[in-house]
Amino acid sequence: MENRKQSLEEFVTWCKRHITGDEKGEAQIFLDHLFKAFGHEGLREAGATCEVRVKKEKKGTSFADLVWKPKALIEMKKRGEDLSKHYRQAFYYWTRLVPDRPNWVILCNFDEFWVYDFNTQMDTPVDKVSLRELPDRYGPLAFMFFKEDLPVFGNHQEKVTQNAADKLVDIFRSLVERGVDRELAQRFSLQALVALFAEDIGLLTKYFFSRLLEDCTSSEKSYDLIGQLFTEMDTPGTTSGGRFKGVPYFNGGLFNKPARIELQDNEVGLLKEAARFDWSKVRPEIFGSIFEHSMNSSERRASGSHYTTPVDIIKVVSPTIVEPWQERIESAKTLKGLETLLMEIEGFKVLDPACGSGNFLYIAYREIKRLEARIYERMAEYRSIDPSQRPMGFVSTSSFFGIDRNEFAVELAKVTMMLAHKLAIDELHINEQALPLDNLNDNFTVCDALINKDGERTKWPEANVIIGNPPFIGAKRIKPENGDHYSKLLRAAYPEIPGMADYCVYWFKKANDFLIECTSKDWKSGRAGLVGTQNIRSNASRKGGLDAICKTGTIIDAVDNQPWSGEANVNVSIVNWVKSKDTSIIGKKKKLWSIIKQERKKTPKKGKGPAKKYYELAVKEVSHINASLSDKTDVGNAHVLKHKDSIKQSFQGITPGHEGFVLPKSEVEKFPKPERGIFFPYLVGDEFLSGKSADRYILDLGQSNILEAQKYKHAFSYIQDTILPDRKEAAKDRNGNIRPHHKAFLKRWWQLSWRREEMQNSIEKLPRYIACSRVTTRPIFFFVNSKIKPGDALQVFSFSDLYSFGILQSSVHYSWFHAKCSNMKSDPRYTSQSIFETFPWPQDASTRQIGDVAEAAKNLCSIRDRYLSENDSGLRGIYKTLDLPGVNPLKEAHENLDSAVEKAYEFSTKKDILSQLLELNEEVYQRIERGEETTHPGIPTSYTGNKELLK
Repeated sequence: MENRKQSLEEFVTWCKRHITGDEKGEAQIFLDHLFKAFGHEGLREAGATCEVRVKKEKKGTSFADLVWKPKALIEMKKRGEDLSKHYRQAFYYWTRLVPDRPNWVILCNFDEFWVYDFNTQMDTPVDKVSLRELPDRYGPLAFMFFKEDLPVFGNHQEKVTQNAADKLVDIFRSLVERGVDRELAQRFSLQALVALFAEDIGLLTKYFFSRLLEDCTSSEKSYDLIGQLFTEMDTPGTTSGGRFKGVPYFNGGLFNKPARIELQDNEVGLLKEAARFDWSKVRPEIFGSIFEHSMNSSERRASGSHYTTPVDIIKVVSPTIVEPWQERIESAKTLKGLETLLMEIEGFKVLDPACGSGNFLYIAYREIKRLEARIYERMAEYRSIDPSQRPMGFVSTSSFFGIDRNEFAVELAKVTMMLAHKLAIDELHINEQALPLDNLNDNFTVCDALINKDGERTKWPEANVIIGNPPFIGAKRIKPENGDHYSKLLRAAYPEIPGMADYCVYWFKKANDFLIECTSKDWKSGRAGLVGTQNIRSNASRKGGLDAICKTGTIIDAVDNQPWSGEANVNVSIVNWVKSKDTSIIGKKKKLWSIIKQERKKTPKKGKGPAKKYYELAVKEVSHINASLSDKTDVGNAHVLKHKDSIKQSFQGITPGHEGFVLPKSEVEKFPKPERGIFFPYLVGDEFLSGKSADRYILDLGQSNILEAQKYKHAFSYIQDTILPDRKEAAKDRNGNIRPHHKAFLKRWWQLSWRREEMQNSIEKLPRYIACSRVTTRPIFFFVNSKIKPGDALQVFSFSDLYSFGILQSSVHYSWFHAKCSNMKSDPRYTSQSIFETFPWPQDASTRQIGDVAEAAKNLCSIRDRYLSENDSGLRGIYKTLDLPGVNPLKEAHENLDSAVEKAYEFSTKKDILSQLLELNEEVYQRIERGEETTHPGIPTSYTGNKELLK
């Protein structure tokens, strides 16, 4: 440790002698010596690179001063420079430094080091260290040592906020658990929250609330003292004398019902612990954790409400609000133009129709206040004014609106926004009055954002832009979570939205309908940014939402799919759009973000804070983003092809419905031989792909009635003892309500839940069938003996020939799969209707072309079989070699197959495969509509070649 200190002291001394603070001339030599001070031979020897190219937003290239992946990005500024003005530039560089994006970002002006962790804390450093104090306080930069240490930060606000929030939640839960009215407990918690904040941000005398708590030596005193403080905070003017002398008027909206409760000793203790935190470092934008943790899991599931991190919120606020305003402010050429912008921004209205605890609105307000401050800075370029003064009025929280049907969430949102004003005053050093807090009762509404009690569409308040994170509830959960009556009213009010659309789609559709058109005159309006389930880009959800949005507007910035940052174990899509197709307003380039690196990590239990899910998003500039959130050919509206005389040939495998139906071979052998005929080999897919031996059997009594099933005495008794009790219990939910589909299972409890009768009838006529995993990044197709029954993790195709196998395994079919698939979590999912039934097969393939595809498929299967017999890693293992460089027989076999398939389609190698498939889909559909003959999936009926070749 002494060596570390000595080395850093020598660095500080060297800087005093040789560094003047010239950004251009001295930055690299300063950084090289900094690395040496931390034990490296130099910055290059440590693996760092200076002047790294970063593409600019418009045209040209910027240069990041130093990039040291995956540890740090360092941006140097001249001595004396205000580093707070440069975090946006550093954030821009950071987002684009993928893969292996640096963990930390350092802004340095030769005298100070500001350390940022953009993964958790957007706009304020996790710590600041001066050059002078570096030898004694190197903790925030400990990650830079040659023998790396964990950094120690003094301003890690996420941890401070979470710990402080937990204390308040513990108080709330304690009150509710001992019988205090829930509404009163919530009101007390929120009023205490403001009091805790107030004494640390200068709205109350420092330690006023803390000292008051010390005097709460009995339940009666806590009732009197805390209750009276809340009363004084509701009283206009300033208390003139007595114990509460100097307490100012806060706000009648929040404190008009002062919460008086006789607290128990442990509850006063929890408040004292909460008061020990520095609440000036607590972040209002993550008060959502208080809200979420105060709800039990069933409430949270029913509402679909989940905490949103600032890093994800900025993915909405920046493109929808900040960037359009920023462009106008920086391009303004006259004082009059800036004054016009100032007037416009002061009347700019923002709506979050699923506001929860107000996180989105808080960050939107904070960013708009910064934009307002920037306008004043620009105005000072033209005349002598004090940017801290506000002679023409100012942006206020009264321009922000929220809707939510959870009353506590709405109250918390009001508190968040009330505190936002004071924090903006402190950050921007502006001359505005912090008290009284704004009364936001008219800005926030407790109601359903979609329909009122009469089933009519809810009227939303007027706004220029809409932002937010609607509930994460899938289509199948809308009715169970909200009730049958609500579900019927909702669908009657929005008949244009398909019944299988996710709940969030209703917000997307309503938001788009609500927005006015964005025009050159009113460029700031007609914009929206929402977070949705990843299903919004496919199938019914896409049709109900993004298809409609793309008809009237343009998606300008989107994340196609990412893990959610909160506790909800879901994947989401983020969409920002403008209700206009005018390129002079929206620009020619759009930004599309996609995951390029992801690691699955163990997530904390619910209630322990946001899950840590590591992934990296890379952005690419594209000319368009379609309703599938892709820049590729949009195949989302491809037709389902119902060929004449065709039969269904793509299926999901069997869903047993109870684990008791699936047994290992050793258990099956315990049943009498006469009964073993109702047990069948069972494949779930993982065995084949991973190389594990298949040892499962499924007990399948077919469609036999109870009397027929009883013939199998031992099997029937086993089902009765193992499965029947669970099916009885599952027929009703915790509240005793009937669960319709489980009730149906109970009526035929001895049968599989979904036997897939049509699928079984289709494959039992064949010697083998084709299958692939339903959830997979890239489908690997394989043949399965028809005596083996497929599980529901498999997608089944009732073909036994090599030609059909070749078409399905080709890159042509993969391109269609990738463009059309839905997703389960982050993995693509094969679905019959969206993929197989829309996929056009070659229409005019010659006998030779069909034979060539079959021959190439046969060769591929032979190579796979040969290498499978030589190792135990399974298909998945040998397919991983395709990602590696070098000569590979499997890769060569796939290339030969792809070439044969493309020739069968007679596709041009110069044109995009997807666009050619889409054209063929349209052509085949039109021929079907005209009653003409078409070639359906499988071997064409016109084929006259050697049938043996296809086996």
